Amino acid sequence: MRAFFFWAAILTAALLVAPTAVRAQDAPLAAEWVKYRDRFVGDDGRVRDTGNNQVSHTEGQGWAMLFAESFDDRASFERIWNWTREKLRRQDSALFAWRWDPNSDKPVAATNNATDGDILIAWALARAARQWHVPEYRVEARRIIVEIRRKLIERVAGRLVLMPGSDGFRGKDGTVIVNPSYYIFPAFEEFSRIDPSPQWMRLRRDGLLLLAKARFGQWELTPDWITISGSGQVAPDIDRPARFGFDAIRIPLYLIWSSEATASRLAADLRFWSGFTDKPIPAWVDVKDGSIAPFPAPGGFQAVIQLARSWQAPTPPPLPEISDQDDYYSASLILLAGLARRAIGQ
Repeated sequence: MRAFFFWAAILTAALLVAPTAVRAQDAPLAAEWVKYRDRFVGDDGRVRDTGNNQVSHTEGQGWAMLFAESFDDRASFERIWNWTREKLRRQDSALFAWRWDPNSDKPVAATNNATDGDILIAWALARAARQWHVPEYRVEARRIIVEIRRKLIERVAGRLVLMPGSDGFRGKDGTVIVNPSYYIFPAFEEFSRIDPSPQWMRLRRDGLLLLAKARFGQWELTPDWITISGSGQVAPDIDRPARFGFDAIRIPLYLIWSSEATASRLAADLRFWSGFTDKPIPAWVDVKDGSIAPFPAPGGFQAVIQLARSWQAPTPPPLPEISDQDDYYSASLILLAGLARRAIGQ
């Protein structure tokens, strides 16, 4: 009886946040959004990265917009979007400066964008326009989407490549630097509806081919950052740690969310994780020398791992909940894993 009243209270609280979009089986996940919102989203709509000196960035703003839309929390969505637009939008384009630092006299010290943040913001706006019937959101989404297509998609060795930002990722020899986790595959289908260009589906196809090539080391894992030469050769980026870690953990998440996951595409990740039966899975592994993090993967990583291990299960086990130990990034992954599971009907 006590358990009944507990979940009844959780459902009631969740429905107050999302009266139409939240199904009964989603009540626990909606309650996680309330927990996330209260801990990481300020009254002004700024999302605080508690693991990184309380800075804000477009990744976090976009994720929070996506969460608010997913649980029909329109008031929070508008608050987060208004802060993002006012504080981070660049004057010269529809894109956004990637970082806002409250500890600096000049919070926006650099105006370069982060493509994953722009994608997340545009995707959240497109979803919000459809859910709440707000044409202005669709207009805003299309502006960003078109700008991403025109400025951030390049042809390298005959294939389309998603650049991580407008500046700083191109070498004089034709080499480009790419972050594979920026390929947010579930967003591309939405983009192709708003901006009907064949480039979106080709980017999706070429991105999947890139992931198949970007496998290195004894476990054949994809590192956080890679380089692609002018001739199409793929290698770990030499200027950054060659780690399957804090960025690359999002790759299986987005594959599952977009229904692009297959047994072969997840095999290397699952094989690596399965090697840690008697000790915690580490937060990262170096794909070159095999060294591993001296600390375990946090709760958000565990949520993605659980999602990947059970993505075809008819009755998958519950995902981890946001705990007091989870910082902004870990908590974001927990919510993202829950939304991915919901998207595939589990």
